[in-house]
Amino acid sequence: MVKIGLEVHSYLKTNEKLFCTCKTNYQRVKPNLNICETCTGMPGNKPMLPNKAAVEKCIAIGLMLGCKINKEFLFQRKHYDWSDLPNGYQKTISGAYSVPVGEKGKFLGINIREVHLEEDPAKWDPRTGYVDYNRSGMPLIEIVTEPEFKEPEEVRKWLRNLVITMGYIKAIDKDAGVKCDVNISSGGERVEIKNLNSLWSIVRAIEYEIERQKTGEVVRETRAFVEKEKVTVSMRSKEAVADYRFIPDPDLVIIDAKDVEKIKKSIPELPHKKVEKYIKYLKVEEKDAKVLTADILLAELFEKVAKKIDPKLAVRWLVREIPRVLHYNKKNLEDLEIDESHIIELLDLLHKKKITETTAQKILEKLIEKPFSVKDYVAKEGLVAEFSSEKLERICKEVIKENNKAVEDYKQGREESLHFLMGQVMRKTKGTADPEVVKKVLKKLL
Repeated sequence: MVKIGLEVHSYLKTNEKLFCTCKTNYQRVKPNLNICETCTGMPGNKPMLPNKAAVEKCIAIGLMLGCKINKEFLFQRKHYDWSDLPNGYQKTISGAYSVPVGEKGKFLGINIREVHLEEDPAKWDPRTGYVDYNRSGMPLIEIVTEPEFKEPEEVRKWLRNLVITMGYIKAIDKDAGVKCDVNISSGGERVEIKNLNSLWSIVRAIEYEIERQKTGEVVRETRAFVEKEKVTVSMRSKEAVADYRFIPDPDLVIIDAKDVEKIKKSIPELPHKKVEKYIKYLKVEEKDAKVLTADILLAELFEKVAKKIDPKLAVRWLVREIPRVLHYNKKNLEDLEIDESHIIELLDLLHKKKITETTAQKILEKLIEKPFSVKDYVAKEGLVAEFSSEKLERICKEVIKENNKAVEDYKQGREESLHFLMGQVMRKTKGTADPEVVKKVLKKLL
């Protein structure tokens, strides 16, 4: 029987490192710019209390995962000799005698063993020997699951939901993504696959390792995944806890129960709960509910709009039209200056047939650039869809008279000529006429 457990790592979204005041924007600066005597392990550097924001975000993630939060937890020194570790040890809340920040939780059916904090090592290039200490001391969250996954696709879905959910509390650096160590046992010894940094590589590594473990004797070891060949290769024999010579770090962290309660109250409704609510109470299709809840800003926008507008209409525009326009303009939701009032105003006019679908799409494209009153804009530009049949017929006759060749082509069976004529009518009406009505009128006149 296959058992799969995960150790999920991600950078916490903080301005400063875990044990010093150096900035955390390591990806956007030159090597060894954001460093000090602490994160480079200089002789005589003094210990500092951990970054309060990092501790609070770790607690928030623990609460989100349903964990019991410990009021006291102890950093330990995890010793190993490697070029990326300037002190010769890593400060972590894991290992022997450790009390994690959170423990005994559960998320989407999988039990969480523990949630803890640790500092990241530096970035070492084995080809050149160069070390970049910008990353040294970055605050890392580690989430350790029980070995309860049974197949790769289950892992992929669970991890995707975990990342979306952590985005709701703005706890992790989404640009850095997540890294994962995967532990796999097919009934014998446990094998660990280190540093998998994408859902694709996690799934492929698990698939390969399950098949490999069927072919012969499995030894307890640490392996790496080679993406190009889609195989795992042996790195080293798996260390035992004693090999790291854990000793307590002198800085004890004590959390006030009031602080935990305050953080707990700040956690929003989680995405899987929103999906259930949208399906049950707003009759939203499951696939659309998942799109809406993939980003908390989109979910919040939908909930505000759906209070004033038919949820089905709101879903169609928030799931399809807004992402389309954002993608075209290379923007994200957080870049927008508009709020729910602009969307409500637009969709209300569309629902009441004051404007056409085409007009609404064009207005949305302008709204994304800069907010304005939709009603005032429609009135000013003469975009109200109030064409009488007589007026529309007059415009269609003008178009037919002005485009003799297209008329003759249509009469000879070229259907695309009708589309051209419709386009000319829509241009004259500034897109305010109903395309289906225009089509009927043109066919009748032709």
